[in-house]
Amino acid sequence: MWSKTATGFFFGLVLTLGCTNWPATASAQSKEPPANYPPRLPYGFSNFVWWSDDELRVALKKRIPGLGDEISTTSRAIGGMREALTALLKEKGITAEVQSEETSYSALHPQETEEPDFWNLQPPPIPKPHIEFSILTPKILIAKVELQSDLDAALQAVQTEARENEGKPYSGFVFSFMQYRAEKVLRQSGYLSADVQLNRGPVHQAGDDYLAPLSMILNAGPRYTVSDISADGGPLLHGRDLSTLFTVKVGDVAGRDPFQRVESALRTYYQGAGYLDVKIQDQPSLDKEHAKVAYHLNVTPGSVYRLRQLAFRNLTADQESKVRELLGMKPGDAFSTASVDGLTVKCEREPLLKGKGIVFEIKKDSASDSVDLTLSSFN
Repeated sequence: MWSKTATGFFFGLVLTLGCTNWPATASAQSKEPPANYPPRLPYGFSNFVWWSDDELRVALKKRIPGLGDEISTTSRAIGGMREALTALLKEKGITAEVQSEETSYSALHPQETEEPDFWNLQPPPIPKPHIEFSILTPKILIAKVELQSDLDAALQAVQTEARENEGKPYSGFVFSFMQYRAEKVLRQSGYLSADVQLNRGPVHQAGDDYLAPLSMILNAGPRYTVSDISADGGPLLHGRDLSTLFTVKVGDVAGRDPFQRVESALRTYYQGAGYLDVKIQDQPSLDKEHAKVAYHLNVTPGSVYRLRQLAFRNLTADQESKVRELLGMKPGDAFSTASVDGLTVKCEREPLLKGKGIVFEIKKDSASDSVDLTLSSFN
């Protein structure tokens, strides 16, 4: 095996986490969390690059009596953890400011699990509610990313989107996302069995900052071609030829989602007919022995949702009558997302509603396959 290298990789994501204001940093004045906030939460570490997560937990449990894998959400407990982390860094000769961030209270509500994407890759999960500790100063930065592959084409596929990454902040999430992103780029380029190994090298100091070099090994595997492609439009479009919307044909190199256009069109069509829970499944079938892939798309429509209640706010009787007419949907009808989506433009053209600014609120009841719709004017 031979290798070629390149520096930098654009990970293409800015992650913003909602946080409470208590306590943002070790030096910040804190306040206690709201009464209904969980009394304990798991904790994690973002950029303590001198330890693994497990090593850091062991070291902290030796310093903090009774510490488990969760921590009290009081300012005192969180502050004590920051102090212990600061002391561990001090022992390595690093004078640091450690901060803590708690996911926002709104984030404590159950989150839907994101389905795997078309290439059967699972993105790094959205962080569950936890307390994240990180080093604010000194800065922990990515030194460089060295790409290694025995295939020029695979290396070039990643380099197409690559951008210099030196100097960007390092974090555990960024590390995971870079690996996911590299695998996705390779699979979009036809390497459907590709996997990527990402490793962090020894950290070194550069001025006031600390730099973490990364190495990325691209195991591309064979480049796949398309052996078959078809789509079942479901009961509303049974037998309809949808091939004009495909973006690849038999014999092409496999790559980007061939159903992107047809899937969007099908979803719009079915939801416009009241099938709000329509499922469109499009996972490829791989023949790894011959490096072939067969694409097939299935539509499972689910139940038809019907408009149960239609309510109006801040409209006169004449205006309400006109909005009903423009909506073209009454209680008992199949709920059409197309009717609602087109209502704004229709109202803007109607003299009786000029300047009214119609907004809508949709409440879906899956238990009864029904929808309540409220139309309001904000003027």
